[in-house]
Amino acid sequence: MLTNYHTLRYIASTLHSILQGSFIRELYSQEKDELVVSFSGQTANTLVISCRPDSNVCYLNNFVARARRNTVDVLPACTGAIVSEISILPSDRVLHIALSDQRFLAVQFFGVKANVHLVSAAGIIEDSFRNPRNYRGTPYLVRGGDEIFDLTLLDSINTPEGPELLAARLKQRYPSLGSTLVREILFRAGMDISDRASSVDTPLRQLLAQKLQQVLGELESPVPRLYLNEDGEPMLFSLISLQFLEGREQKRFSDIHEALYFFLSRRRRWVDLAARRSEIVGAIELQLEKARRSSTAAEQDLRDSNRADEYERYGGLLLAQAHDLPRGLRSAVLRDSQEDVSIPLDPALSPVQNAQRYFSKAKRARAARTQAEERIGLLRRRIAAAEHLLALVETATSQRELRTLMTTHADAFALFGLGTKAEARTQLPFRIFTVDGGFEVWAGKNSANNDLLTMKHTKPNDLWFHARGASGSHVVLKVGSAKGEPSRHAKHQAAAIAAYYSRMRNAKTVPVAMTERKYVRKPKGASAGTVVLDREKVTFVEPALPSPAPHAQD
Repeated sequence: MLTNYHTLRYIASTLHSILQGSFIRELYSQEKDELVVSFSGQTANTLVISCRPDSNVCYLNNFVARARRNTVDVLPACTGAIVSEISILPSDRVLHIALSDQRFLAVQFFGVKANVHLVSAAGIIEDSFRNPRNYRGTPYLVRGGDEIFDLTLLDSINTPEGPELLAARLKQRYPSLGSTLVREILFRAGMDISDRASSVDTPLRQLLAQKLQQVLGELESPVPRLYLNEDGEPMLFSLISLQFLEGREQKRFSDIHEALYFFLSRRRRWVDLAARRSEIVGAIELQLEKARRSSTAAEQDLRDSNRADEYERYGGLLLAQAHDLPRGLRSAVLRDSQEDVSIPLDPALSPVQNAQRYFSKAKRARAARTQAEERIGLLRRRIAAAEHLLALVETATSQRELRTLMTTHADAFALFGLGTKAEARTQLPFRIFTVDGGFEVWAGKNSANNDLLTMKHTKPNDLWFHARGASGSHVVLKVGSAKGEPSRHAKHQAAAIAAYYSRMRNAKTVPVAMTERKYVRKPKGASAGTVVLDREKVTFVEPALPSPAPHAQD
């Protein structure tokens, strides 16, 4: 019943008694599709007019304060005008706020077309809250007629013409009732919203008439109330007791404006929570699906890499029997213990060279197997973390709980680019990666950026990397960014990043210097990016970025 005609009629009667004789101090908007009107008189009052499709209603809220930013004045020609009367058009969801100079504000609650027009005494729209260019200078048209509750309309309720369902037929006959009141009338008459109009006989018509009059009588003495769901949150607003919700918890109010404010503020909180939760869940699920695909691919790589023993066997057999094999063969069948083994060969290579080729393939396969196993481990931990966070997010029943959750598990959410840690990290002007153990690695982007990273954004015990003998990025492994100490693999990944962001990126292996940040200094007068190391350890790595690298920012 939030946007019901009878709700608006009751609101209009209370507004008239409170605001008559007041003058309009200002009209402004600081929320999308929401107009705020401040009144001065014997008491100061603030009227909030919502033109949102899901909450076409208005209510007094004297706790509204105008923001210093993101607020705009609207309908300025109304400022200083005195309110002479507030009324509602018969059977239509339009409030008229009549002004002493014979102009009036037409507040239309028409769903997506809701608006507020300033109308002249001659019936011309002077200005509008929404889309003013479309309405200025056009005639103000009044639609609808008198409010009608002619009980004789029930006599033809079961005719073949019109909608088949009785609920739809009642709404057609009495449009101001709305869905909630129609359902209540049917329930009191022992009927259901799925019943057909053709099933209504004379006794049932008489019962419907009786229940209709009963509901209309209760609307003359309204008691605003909210029906609450199992979580204690408002699910429905009503002016009367709803028997079809008997047993549901209620919260009653003596003031309809207090009830509406409570209902809308709570509902918006839930809408905001649902939107934020959906945003978080969507971001995690996107990366979860990516991690699952990567895990499947890594498992396939692991299966492929298991041929290392086979390659080494081929190499051993070829080397042992090379003197018996001529050059130029495409394959050879060699005896190994008690079985013959067919070995593909490169005819351009000698038997010894083919053996060496298989030994190299075995070495690469074993390295690939180690990398695949490490990658699968990382991905499985990432998948488990994502599934855990999704379960946690579903438990949040308020924005406060969600914020607390994201603060308590900030490190876990940051792994998926969410939360305050991730937001703060996105402001940093460096490339950022996550390596084994959850440690962060930061890489500079240019000479000046390298200086900024090394001199301003590192701690003495952070590990510092740079490709030796070549220009490139300063790379820092943030020791305090995860629990424990960085593993050997994490250091290897950081060194590979330094090699990748150097002029030796295309080399097979690159020497990379590693030291603690406290042993790195910048000579006085040295050019940007130039530093001196007091001690270092050199490791040889293949240039590469960590895989997976979902947190890299470029």
